[in-house]
Amino acid sequence: MAREYYYLIAGLPDIFLDQERKDFNLIKLKDEMKEMLHPDDYKLVELLFFEYDNYNFQNFLFERKQEFSPLGKFPQEVYNELEDNLDSFPEYIKSFYLLYKGKGNAEQPEETTDYAGEKIEKNPEVRFQEAFHSYIKQFDNRFISRWFSFIRNLNNVLTAISCRKHNMEIAPQMVGGGELVETLTRSQAPDFGLKREVDYIEPLLQITEVNDIMERERRLDLLKWEMADDLTTFDYFNIERILAFFVKAGMVHRWSKLDAKVGAEMFEKLVKELRETYELPKEFEK
Repeated sequence: MAREYYYLIAGLPDIFLDQERKDFNLIKLKDEMKEMLHPDDYKLVELLFFEYDNYNFQNFLFERKQEFSPLGKFPQEVYNELEDNLDSFPEYIKSFYLLYKGKGNAEQPEETTDYAGEKIEKNPEVRFQEAFHSYIKQFDNRFISRWFSFIRNLNNVLTAISCRKHNMEIAPQMVGGGELVETLTRSQAPDFGLKREVDYIEPLLQITEVNDIMERERRLDLLKWEMADDLTTFDYFNIERILAFFVKAGMVHRWSKLDAKVGAEMFEKLVKELRETYELPKEFEK
């Protein structure tokens, strides 16, 4: 039976407003939730933060020399002796590292083929994303499954659009397979023939035509925000609602660093939603 967090969710406006608006502390927010959630549910929250661990891991492995993100589960010092700490990481990171370094008995990934049955060579970054999404599939949670499926599909569509603009081959850049990937790979239609299959394809195509990079990113995040809402339409006091909240809080954090004005707007947007939506059932008000 699903766990209900009536008082926690009803109290989210106060928890959220306790944050410093000028330096939104997402780490503090996540740590506070650890004390309030069932351990199994908190693991689902951590999955949403793996994007930062993925960023840090790839930054280390591919020597990108970018700034370390403190939002991941694993601190920077762990990477200084990564091989000695491999067992601390989730299996997909450990296996990918061993495979990339040609060490141990790491399992070889399945060969990818296109719709014509031809083998597709993919770069390590794409393979790593495939390993991550394969790992996510083991978690039996409706929001996690649908959210990461949406993110993978969205990124694949964006990548296909970019490849088409730059006359690059699409198939090697696709994460995963399936009908959507095959359609993106072979279609010559302006919308890739996805109007019926992907309900956000038209607004997404419009977003990609925006020249201003920051505005384009803002609109993409608003599209993701709407999807988080859609995925929790009938969820009120369960972990799915909390997961959607963290997706949005992550966007607020990101924009508080990128653009103070947009960050403030998103902060107020989330505060308004919290106040309007999260109310205790009448029987709990007595």
